[in-house]
Amino acid sequence: MTRKSLFVFLLLAGAATSFAQTANDYLLWNATRRLRVDDFAMKTKQSETTSSFGQFTVDYEVGGFSFFTRNFNQKVHNYFLRNASWIDTTSNLLQTLRYQQTLFDLCEIYTRQFRRALRENRKQFLKGTDIAKALNSQYMSEFAKRRVAYDGETRFGTDGTAQKQWEAQIQKELAALDANAYEK
Repeated sequence: MTRKSLFVFLLLAGAATSFAQTANDYLLWNATRRLRVDDFAMKTKQSETTSSFGQFTVDYEVGGFSFFTRNFNQKVHNYFLRNASWIDTTSNLLQTLRYQQTLFDLCEIYTRQFRRALRENRKQFLKGTDIAKALNSQYMSEFAKRRVAYDGETRFGTDGTAQKQWEAQIQKELAALDANAYEK
């Protein structure tokens, strides 16, 4: 193997390793798989703020020919970022996990709305992909506002009655948007 070939091989091997590590940091939303303590890369004890923090992100893959796509479900992903999330292991773990899962589910509502909006606006991709950026910003802003309302009404998931009401409403909304769910 020449030096140049060896360099290219090592560069590609390093990139593959880097990607593999990064891919493991992302947990794709799934209707049946619930968050677990092990999903939080950072563990704390007796935190001075809240009992946990979950970071969520929605990414999308669209290009100039996306207007040909009838279904954007596989092009938009709702992820829980493990390395950006922490949990206090001395807190009520069941309650804390339930709270973070509810946030993840809430983010999925806006992810599905984003998928639907991309499909409805696919002809605008003829003009460029700025529409995807604008729609993503719109739906992530709506998610952030709703997250604040959820946090306030449930006192960060600690009010059991309000928590149950939010969970029921979220499941209802997810069911209504089922056509926009991610399909593997």
